[in-house]
Amino acid sequence: MIKNKTLTAIVTIGLFSIFFFSFLNVKLWDYDFWWHLATGKYIITTGSLPEKDIFSYTSELEENKNLFPERENFILKQYWLAQSLFYIIYNFAGPTGIILIRSMLLILTMVIVYLWLKRSGVSFHISFISIFLLFQTLNRYTGERPVLFSILFTAVVLFLLEDFRERKTKRLFLLVPLMLLWSNMHGGFIIGDIIIMVYMVGEGLKIIFKKSVYKKQERMAFYIAAVLAIGASYINPTGWDAFFIAFSDKYDIFTQGIQEYKSPFSFYAEKLRPFDYSYSILIVMFFLVSIFRNKRLDLNHIMLVSGFFYIGITGSRYLIFFAIAATMIVAKELDILINDLLRKRGEELYKKVERVFAIAVFCSVLLFMIGRLDYVKFDFGTAKFTSVPENAVNFIQENRIEGNMFNDFGYGGYIAWRLYPWQKTFIDSRALNYSVMLEFGWLSAAAVSDERVNPPVGKIPLWERLLNHYKINFMILSLTDVYGAVSSLVFELVESDKWASVYCDPISIVFVRNIEQNKSIIEKNKLSQEDVYNMIIIKSSLDAMGNRINPRYLISLGEAFYRMGRLNDALTAYRYALKRMPENQAIKERLAKIESELK
Repeated sequence: MIKNKTLTAIVTIGLFSIFFFSFLNVKLWDYDFWWHLATGKYIITTGSLPEKDIFSYTSELEENKNLFPERENFILKQYWLAQSLFYIIYNFAGPTGIILIRSMLLILTMVIVYLWLKRSGVSFHISFISIFLLFQTLNRYTGERPVLFSILFTAVVLFLLEDFRERKTKRLFLLVPLMLLWSNMHGGFIIGDIIIMVYMVGEGLKIIFKKSVYKKQERMAFYIAAVLAIGASYINPTGWDAFFIAFSDKYDIFTQGIQEYKSPFSFYAEKLRPFDYSYSILIVMFFLVSIFRNKRLDLNHIMLVSGFFYIGITGSRYLIFFAIAATMIVAKELDILINDLLRKRGEELYKKVERVFAIAVFCSVLLFMIGRLDYVKFDFGTAKFTSVPENAVNFIQENRIEGNMFNDFGYGGYIAWRLYPWQKTFIDSRALNYSVMLEFGWLSAAAVSDERVNPPVGKIPLWERLLNHYKINFMILSLTDVYGAVSSLVFELVESDKWASVYCDPISIVFVRNIEQNKSIIEKNKLSQEDVYNMIIIKSSLDAMGNRINPRYLISLGEAFYRMGRLNDALTAYRYALKRMPENQAIKERLAKIESELK
């Protein structure tokens, strides 16, 4: 008969293997990865850090002098070590190497958290539930960016601090090289500094109230290691600029409208993504522990988890740090709470419940493994049909389209990686220059005018004046944005005789100016309005079926039908959109307009 420890080991190995396979199965998709990769190439090939934005032609113009040079310097230099590592790996092993390193960093995070739970004596079934919730949250953070190191190092810092608190080992001094490494990988090192500061403040309060568990020598060792670790984090190209930028309101203009800076609850309210049950369960666990274990909770833990909870509800990019802290700290307290409640009702009942949990865990692991193994294909590569405009860039390269480009915000990094120095971008997701960001917004929205610029000259719309001003010859745009909406600019260009659509796939569209210079490209590749609208219809229909919450796919579908003159189909699409968001006034107004035209 297999012993409990053996069965636990088998289940654990199987579970983590499937977690790892799941991470491996996610193709290389992140928009930001490509500018990190391009920067890594520059650093390795030149042996220096960039002093200015080399990928964008707009940043070179005196009129676009950067209003926030300290932020630009921070983004250009802060990630240098991670960027260099990414480039070396990619240059050696391509997308496969990056997918492997991404998966390893994520699974190592889970392993460290699990080892801490096991070392803390947390029962397997509580550990399993907590680790599974962490996995579900980590699935939202598979982007191939330096933040992966911040995710892993957050777990390591907590492990080392808790390890010293429990066992008083010298491993605490590993914080010093860890923070030095972290601060040269990603600006998120300030999270590590903040965690260390929280423990320093908490320990100081415990000393004042005579509740410290450390002896005098241990206390000294703790503070020496903590101060050295924070000091080591300063040794990076931008020092502690990360703190000043993160906590200054003047930089908030760069995060407005960026999805990862939005509250997760705004996503649910605006129906941009399905409800995140794993995150919600972790919150419930946190509140249960806060209510029933409040008098026994460690002060450091209260400050830390509460702080992560707060920043997590203000910006979705910080959810993962709450998830790590909650899994490591709250799960342990929850295990104690459940054990105490059950043991009060009798040891026999406790054992029965534990056996039921064990069986349930085993069965759920088997089902989870079967479900995951069913689709794991290990087809390493880029997500060229969802977020990477590989085929569109191939088209531009093969046809040698010359002149200045206007490009999608998210595509800028990939274009820089593929086409620099032959072609430079208008903008990329670093959003280095606020003036260019504003102009990008006006162009994408096909703005007619704006109060911050002069009134239209000769009634030429603002977006057209900007295209003329920058001498834009071609554009590479996303067919729909990350929320499923088609930009006003795409619709304007499709119906303009000044521009010709010459390439379109399910994610990208390329336009060239209808001039003599582009005559041969247009004659060979020009698409009709119907071709483009049909592609929008196909994409929006598939997306709407895949996500039955977000109404924007149906709005895009309805607008394409409307512009094709298919009013009945447009009416149907907008009615379905209204069912998803009944209170939306814009949908109601569009419906009223279509209904009036049908009469």
